[in-house]
Amino acid sequence: MRNPPESINHLLDTLTNNPSSPSLRIHFPTETVSSPGQHLSTTTSATPPSFSVSASALHNLKFPNNDLSPVSSHTSDPDDDANKPSTSTKNEDQPDINPLTIPRFLITTLDLDPPFPSFPVLGPVLHGMQADLALSTSFTGEDDIDTDKQFIPLERDTRFNLGEDDIGEVARYMGPSPPGWSEPHRYVCLMWQQPEGVTGDKIREEMGWGGARDGKIGAWERVRFDQGGFEERFGLGEVVAGNYFVC
Repeated sequence: MRNPPESINHLLDTLTNNPSSPSLRIHFPTETVSSPGQHLSTTTSATPPSFSVSASALHNLKFPNNDLSPVSSHTSDPDDDANKPSTSTKNEDQPDINPLTIPRFLITTLDLDPPFPSFPVLGPVLHGMQADLALSTSFTGEDDIDTDKQFIPLERDTRFNLGEDDIGEVARYMGPSPPGWSEPHRYVCLMWQQPEGVTGDKIREEMGWGGARDGKIGAWERVRFDQGGFEERFGLGEVVAGNYFVC
C-alpha cells in the first residue's frame, strides 16, 4: 500500500478517539453508516451511496455574504426560531449571491486494505468519487435520507448536469468485493470543500479520465490510487468530514 496521506491518518485517528461522533453519514438504500467501522454486506453496499454531513463540521467554512442558512437551519430549534425576530440583513441593495461561489463538495471512497488487510499491496483502491455536491436546501426532516436535524443531506448541484450520460459521478462507484477468504476491508469516505475552479469536469480532464461524464475509469487507474498526490494536485486542503465502514 502507498503510504497513506495525512488526511486518512488524521481521520482514522479522530474516529478512533471519538467513535460516537462521526462527521459524515454514508447512506445506502437499506442501511446507513452512522458509526465508524460499521459492518456491511457486499449486497448492502453494492449501490452508490449518498451522504449527509454534520452541521458542526461546517462551522469553519466560508459562505457567500456570510450566509450560514444551510447550516443554521439544521442546528436551530424550530420552537426557538418561532419566537425570534428575523435577523436577515438581506435588502434590495445587496447583490444576489453568485451560485458558483456557493460551497460545493468532493467525496472519495477508498478501499484501504486490498487484497488483504495484512498485506495491502494494492491499496488504496479508488471505489468512487463524487463532486459538485451542495448542501440540501429542501431538508424536511421526514422523508429525507437523514432525519437527524444535526446532519445536512448533500445533493448534486444540477447546474453541472450535462445530459443523459451524466451520472453525477467523477469515478463510477464500484461496490466492495474483497476476496472471500480475506478479513474485512476498510472503506473510507473523505469529504473536502472544492477549491474555486475545481469541478468534476476539471478533475476528469486533468486526471486523463476523459471528458465524458459517465464515471468510467480503468481498473489500473483505481489500484494504488495516489490519494496524497490527488489532494495536492487540486489543492484540497483539510478534510471537512469523513467516516468508514468495513465489508
